[in-house]
Amino acid sequence: MKKMLLALGLVVALSACGGGDEAAPAPEEAAPADETVAEDETVAEEPAGDFDATAARQTYETSCISCHGGNLEGAMGPALAGEGHTAEQIVSVIQNGQGTMPVINLPAEEAENLANWIAAQ
Repeated sequence: MKKMLLALGLVVALSACGGGDEAAPAPEEAAPADETVAEDETVAEEPAGDFDATAARQTYETSCISCHGGNLEGAMGPALAGEGHTAEQIVSVIQNGQGTMPVINLPAEEAENLANWIAAQ
């Protein structure tokens, strides 16, 4: 959330610096369709799976980010990305708590969506 607010503030600040009577530069031509993307130009994508990534990310930011970090890397709580937990294990921890993690009161469908998303990371 902090990163999003920072980015929004940066956009607003940079927008305010613009103006003047200069014409906008002409848009660059698109690359031909047969060209491939270079190896160093990889595009960051959400892992594919049986979940709504946008909704899961929103739930994560609301309920999990303060302990598990912005990129699931861990903070006060353990890292979640790449840990090999199944969606079923994650749902169980969300609904029952574990160790110092409290029970997270989420609707079952939302917990399952979040768990599927975390398991795919």
